[in-house]
Amino acid sequence: MTGIFRFMAPVCLLACFIGCTKDTAVTPVTPETTAPVTDTFPENKVDRAFLLQLVNGLRSRGCNCGDTQMPPVPALSWNGTLEKAGWLHSKDMKEKNYFDHIAPGGTNPGQRLDAAGYRWTTYGENIATGHMDEQAAILGWLSSPKHCMNMMNPDFREVGIGRYDAYWTMVLGSKK
Repeated sequence: MTGIFRFMAPVCLLACFIGCTKDTAVTPVTPETTAPVTDTFPENKVDRAFLLQLVNGLRSRGCNCGDTQMPPVPALSWNGTLEKAGWLHSKDMKEKNYFDHIAPGGTNPGQRLDAAGYRWTTYGENIATGHMDEQAAILGWLSSPKHCMNMMNPDFREVGIGRYDAYWTMVLGSKK
């Protein structure tokens, strides 16, 4: 997705509850939506298991993404290569002071995945900025229809989320 999305945690929480069904926003995740996180990128300081629980909880129940009802879709598994690509993009945005899916040098998410060694057939990327926790980042993406549709896309099988300072990048993909 190519949209730029900035928000602050309090605004994010309000927007999420306006744009989502009650069940989507607050229902606890069940064990069947939780997959183990085994492949990780150590420099990334996020709660991977919680992020995966939140995303897979949404995917297991379905969600309203703006005016579009998204049906339940299969759970994602965590991928350390996607996580690393997300972390590196977040770090690049912080260090070069920009906020975009396209880096100042012109690289796009697909090129970053190629460079990381992820052989993809399809990918998506959500970015966010703001000093927030894992839940606020997911809720912010959920309140943006395009970012929400990325999280609910049945073509994606894996996810990795990287945070560097106040920059967050979620990378979703499916391998060749």
